[in-house]
Amino acid sequence: GETQYALDYFKQESPRLVETAANEVNGVILVDHNERQQSIKDIEDVQVLEVMDHHRIANFETAEPLYYRAEPVGCTATILNKMYKENNVKIEKEIAGLMLSAIISDSLLFKSPTCTEQDIAAAKELAEIAGVDAEEYGLNMLKAGADLSKKTV
Repeated sequence: GETQYALDYFKQESPRLVETAANEVNGVILVDHNERQQSIKDIEDVQVLEVMDHHRIANFETAEPLYYRAEPVGCTATILNKMYKENNVKIEKEIAGLMLSAIISDSLLFKSPTCTEQDIAAAKELAEIAGVDAEEYGLNMLKAGADLSKKTV
């Protein structure tokens, strides 16, 4: 699908699936979600240190104050792009490509009603860093996500 296409295109390994965290760390940062039911199984056993999200805030509370950044944009990668710039951190080509892929996926290649001008601007910047044409790459990525040839009935 889309994710495998992006990983293959930018020659990146799939990240490992994390189902629990308390056996490895005391605190976590939630990215692209804030609802406990969308998180790791043992979210109640770790401290949520930060949240970066673009979704509604629902059923979320913490015992301690935390850094929470939620913006009304179409994709969390748009927020992350801003954070890279705010902190003067260079985005590597492969990371830019994966962030661009996220924006394309969330915005359905800029056609979704949730897509904002900020998403489009971020995608343009990231496409330049990644060395791809956003429209051409995005269309191929979305086609890979819609490929039903390997599905069974």
